Amino acid sequence: MAKLRWGIIGAGEIAQRNVVPALRLLQDAEVTAVMSRRLDSAQAFAAKNEIAAAYDTLDAILADPQVDAVYIATPNHLHPEQAVAAARAGKHVMCDKPMALEVADCERMIEAAERHGVRLGVVFQNRYHPAHIAARQQAQAGVLGEVQYASAQLCVGRPRGHWKGWRLDPAAAGSGAIVGQAVHPVDLLRYLMDSEVTEVQCMSDQKMPERPVDDMCYALLRFANGAHATVVAGTVVPRSANDVVLHGSAARIACRSTLGTPPPGARQSLSVEGDAAELNQDHSASNSLQRFAAMFADFQACITEGREPAISGRNGLQMVKIANALLESSLHGKTVRIS
Repeated sequence: MAKLRWGIIGAGEIAQRNVVPALRLLQDAEVTAVMSRRLDSAQAFAAKNEIAAAYDTLDAILADPQVDAVYIATPNHLHPEQAVAAARAGKHVMCDKPMALEVADCERMIEAAERHGVRLGVVFQNRYHPAHIAARQQAQAGVLGEVQYASAQLCVGRPRGHWKGWRLDPAAAGSGAIVGQAVHPVDLLRYLMDSEVTEVQCMSDQKMPERPVDDMCYALLRFANGAHATVVAGTVVPRSANDVVLHGSAARIACRSTLGTPPPGARQSLSVEGDAAELNQDHSASNSLQRFAAMFADFQACITEGREPAISGRNGLQMVKIANALLESSLHGKTVRIS
């Protein structure tokens, strides 16, 4: 099988830390090109990672015949135009989250991919943690009974004021903790319960003008299956227990330290405690590169099999609706329903 050749749009930390190393774990993938708005940055990234081609314009990387698919790792507000252009050039697109800042832009991206016959995927790598896959299997097997309440937390410990550059600009980033952290546990709860968020309430610490984007957010969610959930996410909570827990009428499913990147030495685990079920699994060997690699492998499989990606553009669209509802709720202090 021929290798899928990837071009990376955005030679930053995400691409260096996660994308290139994860793609290198796959035998049927290779990174052939990189683009940055500064040619010297693209060339330095290419030299460091032994990538053949470096570009400083979108048109140039999309014209490269040695690129079959692109990973978009640029500031959030740039995603739509870059994804649409890539689709028009016949390139498959894996887009970092959030897919876009506005629903209309998400719809443009989906339409372009469909019109030009390419696949569009959005990055939610936490779905590929083996503990989360096993937890979903348990939930689908009916172990929980009637799902009543769920909780999830994803926090990292950094000082206030850590947002820099475009991430500090709401017009470019959309928000801080909501799109940076909260979307991951929210998406994971949707995946585990196989149910959509229908209503949200959210409080954040955004405070203009000194804090233009949020460092922390606290959300209440209502799901279509009747369950309620709480999500805590942000960047100023050190030693956070980044767990996800589902409580049902017949059992509890708990994934401990499995959201995001666990601190050194943390024990990642899955446990099921219930009336007729008992399960304990240690997943401490799991790491973020394995999850990214599994996500890329699934995306590549969708191309060869002619199916939609597991985390499709339509899933990304729904997450933008949820993120925007959380932001609206936090800004105006009201409950927001999601269509």
